[in-house]
Amino acid sequence: MPDAPDLPEITVGDIDRAPTTPVHLPSDVTVSSEQLRLALSRLGDENAELKEQLDALRKSVRTIETLDSLIKPMANRAFVFMCVYCGVVALLVTFHGFKLRNFNLPDSVLQFLVGSTATTVIGLVGMVLTGIFVGARKNG
Repeated sequence: MPDAPDLPEITVGDIDRAPTTPVHLPSDVTVSSEQLRLALSRLGDENAELKEQLDALRKSVRTIETLDSLIKPMANRAFVFMCVYCGVVALLVTFHGFKLRNFNLPDSVLQFLVGSTATTVIGLVGMVLTGIFVGARKNG
């Protein structure tokens, strides 16, 4: 309780001067033993409900942790694959563009490489960002 300037300081000697019987104030409310029993029963029921909610939340947290442990390595592998694939396509297009070592690709192959790169980037990023993470959270 915060210190109040208008209240006297409590000392060890106050224990000896304390009343031995309860002091009833006019603002006190009397409660029957039946009311106490009902209140205690209600508290017990609320406690049981809260424990059930806590167990459900713990299961949900464990599910999310398990999903995270499964999703993270797959997302990392998909990202590495996307980077390597895009790098190889960039290298092939660069070789073709600068005619390095007489490297020449037909236009249909170039269209396929550039199109598949765009599909890979858009598809994997879309899958990782929306499909896996958001979908897993809604189901969990």
